[in-house]
Amino acid sequence: MDGEGEMLRTENAAKASGSVLPLVVTVDSEGEENIVVVDKKAAAGYLQGMTDPEYVNRLPAFRLPGFYGRTFRAFEVSGDSMLPNIYPGDMLVGAYEESLQHLKNDQVYIVVLTDGSIVVKRLRKPEPNRIELRSDNTVYEPYQVDAADVAQVWQVQARLTKEIGGFPTPKNDRYSDLELRLAELERKLKN
Repeated sequence: MDGEGEMLRTENAAKASGSVLPLVVTVDSEGEENIVVVDKKAAAGYLQGMTDPEYVNRLPAFRLPGFYGRTFRAFEVSGDSMLPNIYPGDMLVGAYEESLQHLKNDQVYIVVLTDGSIVVKRLRKPEPNRIELRSDNTVYEPYQVDAADVAQVWQVQARLTKEIGGFPTPKNDRYSDLELRLAELERKLKN
């Protein structure tokens, strides 16, 4: 794509350049690419099935306004490693990253590893051929993986949640308690 390397991508060339392999997508009746859903049930077989059109076509799919021009996939979160920001059962919509070189430090990604596991983590690139995976939940220690152990990476673009506490309570940092009392007193005096 950038005039360097092999014209046709091979698996060895992709691993050498820190790229992840292309994937199978589905389209709607108008030819627009769908967002394929990988829920908890589908996650176990996702690595083996992600290049199989029949497997991908059996997964649920949907469209969201504004999600065009890239390949998106939705993954259901399991586990508590990203609490308090991402809850078990949340659905994260991620944009496909073609190259590990494009990853941004401290952003949230969905990472599909070659051992079949799917994790949601904040990433850091401590070295060119390694990435560090960090949880928001401080109970979990960061760990590093080799780039060769990464099958796919999806940068999180949206979060769909059913969690009642999914919206943080606003903190009123603009007013101290005294300022709030004065404002209330002024309002009462005007009435």
